[in-house]
Amino acid sequence: MSGRVTRSATRSATRSATGSATRMRPAAAAGLPAALLACALLAGCGIKPTGVVESGAPARVKVDTPIQRSLVYFVDPDGRLLPSAQEHASDGVYAGLLRLLMGPTEEEKAAGLRTALPRYEFKEVAAGIRVVATGQEVIEARLPVKVGSLSDLARRQVVCTALSTSASHVRAVLVGTDTTVQAGRCETGVVG
Repeated sequence: MSGRVTRSATRSATRSATGSATRMRPAAAAGLPAALLACALLAGCGIKPTGVVESGAPARVKVDTPIQRSLVYFVDPDGRLLPSAQEHASDGVYAGLLRLLMGPTEEEKAAGLRTALPRYEFKEVAAGIRVVATGQEVIEARLPVKVGSLSDLARRQVVCTALSTSASHVRAVLVGTDTTVQAGRCETGVVG
């Protein structure tokens, strides 16, 4: 009985659109797998193996620089610090401090923001800004300006901007060309 397909093994009942049972012929059922196998074998015909085909230099892909974000703290008309969200192509803290030292943009001024810091030129400050982690809970903001003569409000602007990407428990120390100021944490409300 091997190799022979019996009528009962190949018969399957299906329903027609009218709902009556129809039966597939045994010869048609046995020929279906053979027809599928023949199609599969013929589909691969005519393809000859080839060697490696040289196609030129590898593709070059330009990858965009990830955007860094920080907050730059300016002073509102009531004397409170307000954050201005910034996006930078370089280190967010460095770029934020640089923006702070250069002052608010015309758009920020139109929104009523100002700074308690003197205005610095890019060439004066760009190369001298450094932010260094000196411990798990302390960072040093090293600035190429005098920090000893800055008002409390101006110091708070620098501290809050320097800490804008840090956890809330981190403290900042300001290191200027004249002195080091143990500034502490970011305080945005009106002081004094």
